[in-house]
Order: sequence, then structure tokens, then C-alpha cells
Amino acid sequence: MSRPVSVGFVVLVVVVSLVGVTGSAAAGGVHDYAASTNPTTGEGAVAASIPTASQSDVDSRDFDTTTFEIVVHENGSATWTFRHEQRLDGSDDTNEMVARENFREFADGFESDGDDFGLYERFRDQAEAMTETGASATDREMEATNFNRSAGIDEQLNPVGVVEMSFLWDGFAATDNGTVIVGDVFQDLYITDDQSIVVVADDDLTFQAAEPEPEYVGASLENADSVTWSGEREFLDGHPRAVLEQPESETGNTGGGGPVSGMGDGSDDGPPWQLLVVALVVSLAAGAGVVLYRRRSEDADREATVSSTATPVESPTSSDQPVDPPDDFPEAELLSDEDRVVNLIQDNGGRMKQVNIVEETGWSKSKVSMLLSDMEDEGTISKLRVGRENIISLEGFEPEATKSPFDE
Repeated sequence: MSRPVSVGFVVLVVVVSLVGVTGSAAAGGVHDYAASTNPTTGEGAVAASIPTASQSDVDSRDFDTTTFEIVVHENGSATWTFRHEQRLDGSDDTNEMVARENFREFADGFESDGDDFGLYERFRDQAEAMTETGASATDREMEATNFNRSAGIDEQLNPVGVVEMSFLWDGFAATDNGTVIVGDVFQDLYITDDQSIVVVADDDLTFQAAEPEPEYVGASLENADSVTWSGEREFLDGHPRAVLEQPESETGNTGGGGPVSGMGDGSDDGPPWQLLVVALVVSLAAGAGVVLYRRRSEDADREATVSSTATPVESPTSSDQPVDPPDDFPEAELLSDEDRVVNLIQDNGGRMKQVNIVEETGWSKSKVSMLLSDMEDEGTISKLRVGRENIISLEGFEPEATKSPFDE
């Protein structure tokens, strides 16, 4: 399947479709450059609200690769960058020199008069249309701001011409008590074999889950700085999906962060090691308490024996009561995660805050968030957003629709 990618006319429709990224470089300053590199016609799907320029009005050319980089911030916003690359190595030194000069001419004009080419102006229009469509589909406020553009030559062993256009997408990802979930704006997403999507974790965020299985560099997903999906590929609705989380426990315990910072990737491994340290301390403290209790009991028994030899020491094994709890424990372990959550909500009157479910189960916020989303899709529970909290209810225990959510 061949879908050309040409300078200028970027076609990316989130929620509706993403079929390809194409472009057009205006005639004039870049006319010779476009003509010298075998111009082709780019095609793709685009929302009806975004005007397209006819191919008779512009010159176009193919790019070799296109990358959609999405840097996710902890507040749910994301910096989107469309990066187009074209090799400039010709069949001989003369052709390479001509290719370089033509691209420099295009780059200078693009950075100074981008709107005159139409490429940058259409990019802005499409970004604003994407946020409007995303806001309508997700019921989140969204806005496209902080637009930027650049073009130049990346001097490598084989020189590459690079065009980048970026903007800040406010409200791009869903947020839930420190967890950032990417993916609900994607529907009918398709990328060609020369395109890729890269999601980057910004700030202190770490990846907790990603679907479908991405490419990444690192010993584990949690240690990865970014995840990549390469084409040719078609995604299910709501995908690609990534769950990121800020390691709050690391900021609350600086003592545990010291040893971690000296290992491998640093703070990415913080929470698991800190939990092990806390568990070890608790275990040692519990063990010390048992030893101290036994010693005190033995001392008391000795004193009682000296004062009254007629009083025998009763064996602590005469009672069978402590045997009951272990009998119940395996039954609880056999329950599925969904059943455990349902039982927990029932024990709390049919309705609970999501943060309390996290505390009661001891699971991570990302696991609870994903589990509750699946249970909501299955109709097992319902969610109600109240301020910054999620209220989770079983059927028949939902808050009254006519009641203000702030009264709950």
C-alpha cells in the first residue's frame, strides 16, 4: 500500500480518522526545489470543516518518514510535534549539493513566511479542528495553543531535511487522581509504513501500561522514557492507549530516593524499592515486638513460678481459635479483582470514593482506574465525577440525578 507524504498539507484527524500525513509547498521560493524532487499527489481523509488546497495551486513532494511525537504532561495536556524527514543524499555530489540548496531555500521561506506557503496555516486550522472534535467526543475542555514551526538540515553521515510543526493540546488526556490516561481521542486510527507515533512521558510521569504492545528502550515499561508504534498499522477505537502515573510516594520519602538515584535509570525504580524497604521495616518491627512480648511473658512466668509453685503455666496451644482466620484467607484469594471490588463497595453501603478503593485494596491507582473503567463498560458499576473525586456506585445506589453532585 502506497500513501505518499508530501510537504505541507498535513492530514491528521483524531476521533474521525487518521489516514495519512501529506503536504504542499507553495510555488515561488520553493518551486524549483519541489520540481527537482519528483512531485507527487498526496491524498488522505480530512474533516469537512478543514479546507483543502487543490493540487493545481501548489507544488508537492514526498517525505521519507513522518513521526507524530506526543509529549504528555501531568495535567493532561500534550505537546504534539509533526516531524517530516527527507533524505538529501543524491546519486552524486552535484545532486546532493542541489538538494541541500533547494531545501535550505524552502526552509528559510517556511520559517519566515510559513503562512504564505499554506502549510503552516492549514496545520493550525487542523489542530484547532482536532481539539474541537476531541472536546465534543470526550466532554473535556480542549484548546490548541503555543504553535511553532521550524525547518532545517540535520547534518548526519547522510544529511536529512527536517520540517517540524508543533502545538500544545490542552485537555488531550484524561486525568484521574494523579493518573494520566491517553487514548480516548483516537478512533479509526491508521498509520502508513513510513509513519510512527511516539508517546513521551514528561515531568515525573512513568508508564504503567500501554496497549497494544509498543516498542521501547529500557529493562521494563516503567523504566522507558517513551513508547513507539510504527506503521503500517490500524488501531482499535481508543488506541493506542497509555497509562502514566506520577510516583507520589517518591516525593513523600526522600530518604528512600537516595539509593535509587544511584541505580540505572534513577527515580523510575523508586516506588517498588521504597515499598520493599517499608515492608522490610514493618516486618522487622513486628518481629521485634513478638520477641519482646515473648521475653516479657517468660519473665512474668518465671516470677509467678518462684512466688507460687502451685500455679502451672498454661499452654498457649490449648485453644483452637487462631486456626479460623487462615481457613477464610484462601477463599478471599480465589475471588477475582472485580468480585473483590464489588464486595468492598457492598460492605461500604453500595457507594465509595475511588481513592478509598485504592487504599482498601492496596492496588496502584492505575490498576484501579483501568479495572473500574472495564467494570463501567460492562455495566457492573457507574462513575460520577464530583469535583476532583470519582464516586463509584453499584446499580441501585447511584446518586440522584436531580441532586447537585457537590452535595454528595
